[in-house]
Amino acid sequence: MTHFILRSVLVCALAVSSWHMPVLAKDATSTQAQIIGAYFSPPDNAAKAIIEQINASQKELLVQAYGFTHNAIAQALVQAQKRGVKVQVIMDAKSEKTNRYVVEILDRERIPYRWDGKHAIAHNKVMVIDQEVLITGSFNFTNSAQTRNAENVLILRSVPLATEYRQNWQDHWNHSREKP
Repeated sequence: MTHFILRSVLVCALAVSSWHMPVLAKDATSTQAQIIGAYFSPPDNAAKAIIEQINASQKELLVQAYGFTHNAIAQALVQAQKRGVKVQVIMDAKSEKTNRYVVEILDRERIPYRWDGKHAIAHNKVMVIDQEVLITGSFNFTNSAQTRNAENVLILRSVPLATEYRQNWQDHWNHSREKP
């Protein structure tokens, strides 16, 4: 009798869990991605890996950031724009005060940015580079993310994934407000 009850509970649990299976991205099974790197900070220098990708950008660099206070990452964006890369940044609207140092840099260098206030928190940490490289993970673009928090960064080369993330980025850009 005990085995029957355990088997019944297991079957029910599997049935219920299958109702909540995540929806895969469009054509996710056919998407091939080259893993450029997976980083865990600390101890890995995730910020350095991000900056290397920014430095390699050639055409377009789209950023979504919740927290953005990391000076070296901001300076890498400035240098990318000076090389002719189109740089645009979306930040969480409630983080204006926290991100003010980077905002001053963006203003001074005339890098376009917007504030996403449509959500409780615009918690994305994403960069889409040249419509083929995707940077994502839990890593806020902050010094604390590099030195104090347990964070992760995944860098992939995949045109299909970068295209999906770019479209999502564009949707957020469209509903975000420009600086006051």
